Amino acid sequence: MTEEIKKRPILTIAIPTYNRSMFLNKCLENIYTQIGDDPSVEVLVCNNCSLDNTEEIVEMYKKIYKNIIYFKNESNIGVSRNIQKVLELSNGEYINLHGDDDYFNEGIYREIIKMIASNRDCDLMYLKMNPNDLILRRGKGMSSYQIDSGTGGWITGMIINNDAYKKIQEKEKFLYSNLNHIYIQLELLRTNPNYCVLSTNINRADTGSAGAGGYNIIEVAIKNYLDILYSFKNNGLTEEELEYHKRASLDITFPLIYWIIQSRFPITMDGAAEIFTEYYSEEPYFDTKLAELKGIVALKVY
Repeated sequence: MTEEIKKRPILTIAIPTYNRSMFLNKCLENIYTQIGDDPSVEVLVCNNCSLDNTEEIVEMYKKIYKNIIYFKNESNIGVSRNIQKVLELSNGEYINLHGDDDYFNEGIYREIIKMIASNRDCDLMYLKMNPNDLILRRGKGMSSYQIDSGTGGWITGMIINNDAYKKIQEKEKFLYSNLNHIYIQLELLRTNPNYCVLSTNINRADTGSAGAGGYNIIEVAIKNYLDILYSFKNNGLTEEELEYHKRASLDITFPLIYWIIQSRFPITMDGAAEIFTEYYSEEPYFDTKLAELKGIVALKVY
């Protein structure tokens, strides 16, 4: 091993952020109470030209810890490109793309390191919420991964091999879909089908407290998700597998939409019936599920 390889962090916790210094501070505090100044972990903050005191928050941690890296874009490049930027800047052997308002329970980062150490034949790993005891499940293939991960949609759950990611030819193929991270995961599985999923009580109760908004949840969760899946037709996913996941995804999508409505996040649902009809009109369950979707959308009154 060269000195350069020896010094390479095992894990980069890659945090894209913009104008959420209060949440970022809680996130960094949560991370550092668990990992301290461990050189095997790199904490990378990519500031998308925030107008608040994000830089001051990061500088506070830089005075204490040597394993925090800070980068600030010269201008706001948008959410999607900032996510891509933090991935490109990561130095670790593996990357955990980490939301700035996500806070892990005690010991989770150590479990991630242990998972990496014993599963280096996997380019893709995922964290899945499970209120029960810790379970580490290994699997193979896109279809099984979609089941075991629950679609891989939670961006902070994604842990990927850095070198394998760098080899992906079309990293921007679904960049503005809000789900490019799902495409990245499936593309990694296309080359190396091995994966593992760590299930346990991952998050603190206040995780995700910044909320989300500014997009059409129906377009993202139905149209964009299915467009990504169908891009792997006969190239990782069979037609039968696609039909299964097309139906199964509704059992995740509909409760998610309902939860977003109840949380009063500033999202839109324009063209919900039209989008659903475009993608599901030929399915035998179309009428039943369309009626269910209309009932959920009708709850949005703000």
